Amino acid sequence: MAAAGIALTAWGRLQQPIPLPALDGGIALTGLATAINGATAWLLWRAGRRLQSIALRADAHHLLTDVWTSVGGMIGLALIQLTGWLWLDPAIAIGMALHIAIVGYHLLQETVAGLVDTALPPADLHLLETLLAEFAPPEIQFHALRTRRAGRRRFVSVHVLVPGTWSVQQGHTLCDRLEQHIAQGLPGTVATTHLEPLEDPLSWADTELDRPIAP
Repeated sequence: MAAAGIALTAWGRLQQPIPLPALDGGIALTGLATAINGATAWLLWRAGRRLQSIALRADAHHLLTDVWTSVGGMIGLALIQLTGWLWLDPAIAIGMALHIAIVGYHLLQETVAGLVDTALPPADLHLLETLLAEFAPPEIQFHALRTRRAGRRRFVSVHVLVPGTWSVQQGHTLCDRLEQHIAQGLPGTVATTHLEPLEDPLSWADTELDRPIAP
């Protein structure tokens, strides 16, 4: 809505340019606002990355949009002061409106993804697969790896296949260590393991969500 309002106003000014008063004061005030917004956005972005918070990252993007809008405004005011071309101000405003719309679209995509529990992004999945490969002894295998993300939390489930001769204690110790290994490699991850014997055919037939019914 903000982008549409700016674009509509700018289009009217593009058709009928009007003189802009107090250009020096406008440039100075815009520069001050840009510096404050830029510093705040940087702090919010760092906090959002550290806390895995979509809300904080959205606030950071919001302020960064204000920063780029202000930069565009300062460039427009400076060029108008130098050239006297009044059409530059609305033309740059239309470009800034397009930028706001694009940022808003990407923010909406990220927010919806956080609400509907999508799978982890490719970079996290690759790291997760690397963690499993680093952890597994030769006689251990994994399958049915499933992931989702809800807010700042990651959730991982995986089936762990071990020799059927292992004791319950051996299997429990291995799964416990694996869950800790995943949590350390991917902070904020809740890992759930399912222990299965390598030799049982049913262990290899349950990779789908609907598990087969044993005879």
